[in-house]
Amino acid sequence: RTGTRLLPADLALLHKNYPNVNTVKEATGDLEGMRLVRKFCGTDFSILSGDDDLTFEMLTNADIKASGVISVMSNIAPAAVSQMVSTALEGDLEKSRSLHEALKPLSELVSFSVTEATPYGEVHCKARNPLPVKTLMQVLGMPSGHCRQPLGKLSPRGLAKILDAARRVQTDNPEILQPVADFFGIDVNACIERPVNPERLIYSQYD
Repeated sequence: RTGTRLLPADLALLHKNYPNVNTVKEATGDLEGMRLVRKFCGTDFSILSGDDDLTFEMLTNADIKASGVISVMSNIAPAAVSQMVSTALEGDLEKSRSLHEALKPLSELVSFSVTEATPYGEVHCKARNPLPVKTLMQVLGMPSGHCRQPLGKLSPRGLAKILDAARRVQTDNPEILQPVADFFGIDVNACIERPVNPERLIYSQYD
């Protein structure tokens, strides 16, 4: 969270001089930079995805060859994320791609923006990681504390967005949320259709 990026050349110099520096969590979103990391650091250097929505691309891109993911969404869909990674590494790209597509509505929630109306015009409300995922965990009745400041709560449209995504996944691919339902004894449909005390999850007014 420093806001300072290690460039591919920085990583290459570190890896060359300190062999124990042999892994990076890539959360830059810069696929070209990841290609350079692989080129500069060689095949014995491990690249881990730090962006859920890019994990499939990073695993299957021959110029990146990621070896895994440090996943935010695995808090919600642990089995599916694990299977997507393992099937990609095993060469079953059809199965991995299918899981990637099934997970996409959730992966797109890690960080997002919505627009809310105020008496002074529209405002853009950005839901930064891990706020959306922790909020969805609370909706599902999973153990999840509140975000530390400066992160706070979602806006009303932000909550609607995560509920819509969860409902789409539950309708199209109910197996994605089934492991969490089984482990925590959760009725997923009830949680996402009628959230308990939703007002506690949002800033209700923008006036």
